[in-house]
Amino acid sequence: MRLFARILLLSLPCVALLAGPPAAQNSPSMTMNGVTFSVSGGQEQMLNPIAGGVEVVLDGRQIQLTGAQVIVDGTSYPTSSEARIDIDASAGLLRISADGRLIMEETEIDKLARAAEAGDTLAMNNLAIHLLTGAQTDVDVPRAIALLERAAGSGLASSMRTLALLYYEGTAVPADLPRARELAQQAADLGDGPGQRLVGIFLSDGLLQDPDPAAAAQWFALAAAQGDAAAQNRLGEAYRDGLGVDADLTRAATLFRQATTAKHQAGTCNYAQALWDGVGLPMDRAAAYQTALQQAQLGGRACQYLLGRATYDGDGTAQNRRTAAQWFWDAANEGHAGAARRLGEMYRDADGLPHDLFQARHWFETAARLGDPSAGNALAEISGD
Repeated sequence: MRLFARILLLSLPCVALLAGPPAAQNSPSMTMNGVTFSVSGGQEQMLNPIAGGVEVVLDGRQIQLTGAQVIVDGTSYPTSSEARIDIDASAGLLRISADGRLIMEETEIDKLARAAEAGDTLAMNNLAIHLLTGAQTDVDVPRAIALLERAAGSGLASSMRTLALLYYEGTAVPADLPRARELAQQAADLGDGPGQRLVGIFLSDGLLQDPDPAAAAQWFALAAAQGDAAAQNRLGEAYRDGLGVDADLTRAATLFRQATTAKHQAGTCNYAQALWDGVGLPMDRAAAYQTALQQAQLGGRACQYLLGRATYDGDGTAQNRRTAAQWFWDAANEGHAGAARRLGEMYRDADGLPHDLFQARHWFETAARLGDPSAGNALAEISGD
């Protein structure tokens, strides 16, 4: 918020505080009706003499100063009759001191709550995010949902999209796919990129209707054009696999690279895989390794698996079977079937890991459960020995 200095004019019963230069500075100390005070910051200021003191109207807030108390929007803060009162709104948040002792300080959450109460839909949305995440305040899901519903009902696309994601994921509120689809479509129709992406997911994944990959790709393209990294990744996968669009591996690699720039996990791993395989761009195993490393430590199982392969073979980096096993272990625990199978093979063959058929059996069973087609045969061979 821009900061403004104010010069107090005391000659009139109702005194406007005039705008000064952009940099805020404290107004001179003054005395009115026996109260000594100063005001700094704020964009709209007014002074009104009242019985026993003075009222300062600051950005729509009523601050009454008397000899015994400061009253802010009806809330009283006691002070001494001789204290000098300093009112500071130069940082966009209200602070009031008496003889240098802080008696009232507004937080960012207080400011958002006040703006939301006044009908500011963006403040409703932002306050709801704080209440959902517990950032700078206590978690209050019912209040957050009520604020989001209010803002969405007033036409704020970001609130529509946030609610849609909550109902889609079943986080904070019970999952409700029809409601999620409705809200996502409303946000998408208003041009909201994440909303467009969510509509694309409904169409691509066949949620609530038969899959429509062509329509999904169109929505992904709209969101990707707005810089939505997740949509860039989904559109890249569509071009890579020919889902709803003609296969175009070069276009897919470009989209994966864009998602990588935004540090999107799945997009980064897809780009690393494209570099590894030389699909849609020249093969570069060393670059693939470095790209995968960006997300592997954050739980990117496809990246972890690629790093396991690279370090196992010494391709793109130095060979180290123990390090490869660690990457395979990380990926397997994130649900990567191929990584679980590779661990089983390493334990079975004493290849970089101790010979341990119990561990081998465990990882082959895990790989089979995760859908690896060859894990069942490997498990049967161990069981038959």
